[in-house]
Amino acid sequence: MSSDLEKSKNKRAMAAVPEEVLAKKRNLGREEGQEEEEKKDSPALLPMPRGSRGCFIDPRWLTAKIAKDKMDAAKLAAPIPPVKIPTLEHFKPPPRFHTRALLPLRESGSKAALSAAKSLVGISSSLGSKPLKRCSGLLIDWDEESKTCVVLTTAHLIRTKDSPVNVWFGGEEYTSNADVTVHLLDGTSEKGQLLYYQPHYDLAFVRVKVDQPIQLPSFSEEVTFAEEVLRLGRDNMLDLRITYGRAAYQNPVIDERYHYMYFDCADDDNDDDEYDSGGLVISLDGKIVGMFNISSRGSFIPSSILLSCVDLWKKYGRIPRPQLGMAFEAIKLLEPAHVDKIWRMCHIDDGLVVQEVLKGSPADKFGIERGDIVECFNGESISNTVELENRLMNTCKGLSDNYNDLIEVHVSVGVFHTLKKQRRIGELTVSVSDLGEVIARGTHLLF
Repeated sequence: MSSDLEKSKNKRAMAAVPEEVLAKKRNLGREEGQEEEEKKDSPALLPMPRGSRGCFIDPRWLTAKIAKDKMDAAKLAAPIPPVKIPTLEHFKPPPRFHTRALLPLRESGSKAALSAAKSLVGISSSLGSKPLKRCSGLLIDWDEESKTCVVLTTAHLIRTKDSPVNVWFGGEEYTSNADVTVHLLDGTSEKGQLLYYQPHYDLAFVRVKVDQPIQLPSFSEEVTFAEEVLRLGRDNMLDLRITYGRAAYQNPVIDERYHYMYFDCADDDNDDDEYDSGGLVISLDGKIVGMFNISSRGSFIPSSILLSCVDLWKKYGRIPRPQLGMAFEAIKLLEPAHVDKIWRMCHIDDGLVVQEVLKGSPADKFGIERGDIVECFNGESISNTVELENRLMNTCKGLSDNYNDLIEVHVSVGVFHTLKKQRRIGELTVSVSDLGEVIARGTHLLF
């Protein structure tokens, strides 16, 4: 009974309280609840304990208070970064393509470059905290199941030391422990996995995670002398670099392999190719005719050799190559007066002049000497070193599916011995390797 009477008294007391007072109490309760929530979101402040002689400020509380005040001040003072809108940016292309000199190529060249660029990415390497190289790379394969892509690029990416003399003497050093990063077209970067590198062709294969399907590139194996081409690369901001030039066949110089063609730039003095190594050389219809490989003269690996390298890598996981133990110059690429003299003295105006023979090699044992002329290889006439390289690679394509069985191959060479004025056909058994071929032993300087 007493509890019922108390409840009745409370109801009458509540009824007697004005509505304004009740509203204030309710608002006060809500404000106290908000303060509690704000305390949860703000940095915790230590309490101020009460001592026996009154109030004092705990130093820990003061330190936390100062830190909070500094944090709040920093938030207010921090500038809001501007939003970059790519369509409104003042964009300055790395090299300008829309120039008066290239006006005839503006439409076709732009279309070709933009099409091929969809397969072109940036790629960089580092060793520990030290950057090694920033290059370009080509997306060549995409696996839908694993959502990964293979990037083909230059092995300069992981080269830590150049040859002290020239490539035919050996001595280059590479590191497979480098950290590789692939810079994708959407502006993101992904860690890459180095799958394989081949020092003779200076190529490297890298796997990277790519969620979306890619546009696979289109190749052309035909590139003619002095054909108009474009060189494409991506700089350290991923901006597309486009450089106009012409494709050229030239005899290699002392520090070059003999499987290269050359990018002849109209403005060699101002040609900045820092990021273009591993980039593309394309025809004006947008097809890839080679991969740029920085050298003293702007060399590139023609697509016929690139495609053979990719095919062999997919088959063996390596790129085997027969090693002849010789270096050459093409007669047709010599000065006309020199070609005339060879024809007058030897009645030959085509073939490869032997510039170096490795001592103890099958060619040396057969009697081939510097100055002799190789006129044919495996029964077919030969005119330049790119043709020879393609023939060498073809000898490995139809052999055993097991790389370990590729120890040596048999090749045939037709030789004109210049001093003896004698022609012979030699059957040579040469070793197969995916290492860089070493020919010179210090007896001669090549070329």
